[in-house]
Amino acid sequence: MPCVMLIFTARLNAQLPIDSHAKVELITEQNTAPPGRPLWVGVLFRLDQGWHIYWQNPGDSGEPPKVQWQLPSGFAAGTIRWPQPIRLGGGTVVDYGYEGQVLLMAPIQGTSKANAASIPSLSADVSYIVCREMCVPGKAHLTLALPVGGDGGSWRALFERTRLQLPKPVPPGWKVSAESDKVHFIVSVRASPQVQDATFFPLNPGQIEDSSTQDFASIQDGFRLTIKKSNQLIKPISTLHGLIILGPGRAYEVAVPVASR
Repeated sequence: MPCVMLIFTARLNAQLPIDSHAKVELITEQNTAPPGRPLWVGVLFRLDQGWHIYWQNPGDSGEPPKVQWQLPSGFAAGTIRWPQPIRLGGGTVVDYGYEGQVLLMAPIQGTSKANAASIPSLSADVSYIVCREMCVPGKAHLTLALPVGGDGGSWRALFERTRLQLPKPVPPGWKVSAESDKVHFIVSVRASPQVQDATFFPLNPGQIEDSSTQDFASIQDGFRLTIKKSNQLIKPISTLHGLIILGPGRAYEVAVPVASR
């Protein structure tokens, strides 16, 4: 990756729908990034009490936010980093998403030495659905640009807190395996120290019955989760992708091959 200095120099605009129940901003961790390193930006959602937006797998209903970046030539946005979600709803409808405040962050990186000068502006079109008992679609056109030497660093603590909520690789001492029968996925984890509780959040929709209780069982050297398959799952899957969540700030990414019983 070539060495590129990123500098933002513009303003912030947000066009929000009436009664959207969400305030949306485009923010940056810092004004500049060292050569060869990305500048982190993020879409910050502040949601009215009781309202929520969705994770990348929304669950039984809803859609995740979509961000369309508008960048100058020579710059590219990386993938959005999704913080650890929570389960939403109950009964026969369970979703995955966020309440209160959430930052969806992404790296912006220069792609050529020819574009090492200052960036005049950075914009994004954001579409989302915010829900409570009802759902309201929202759109916002966001423009970010800070004067050089401005107060971009005021958001640094929020970016750092968000990083602590990002899913992590499985701990070095874990060994994860999965089996499949006609009705369930059985995920076994050899883990030390002993785990007291765990839940699986699927990355891909339509693979598990989101509203069904997951059976957690301690075994001699770890734990086992028995997860009901979705009735929508027609074909076998070769790899189960998702998060094993032990508690707040303890979400671990897994991509485990599935063996048939």
